Amino acid sequence: MLALAGLVLLALWPPVRGAMIVVPLSGQAADAVLALEGGARLLGEGPLPGSLVVTGNRVKLAAALKGRALLLAAPAMLCGAAARRGKA
Repeated sequence: MLALAGLVLLALWPPVRGAMIVVPLSGQAADAVLALEGGARLLGEGPLPGSLVVTGNRVKLAAALKGRALLLAAPAMLCGAAARRGKA
């Protein structure tokens, strides 16, 4: 069970640079929009309520979010075309 949890964590760990899902802890999209202050480029809506798919630098985005949202990897199977656009 612990190994499975580790695999899920690795699969969702955000990349240093590239497409990521910003998931606001409050459920409000306004918290996810803070990522744009960190230089994120908006790719589209995310798969979870209030979430956004963005591309950018993980360190800069995390600082801009101020603990109000989570950054997750944006695999194409969850985020579709928006995540694929972030790979360019």
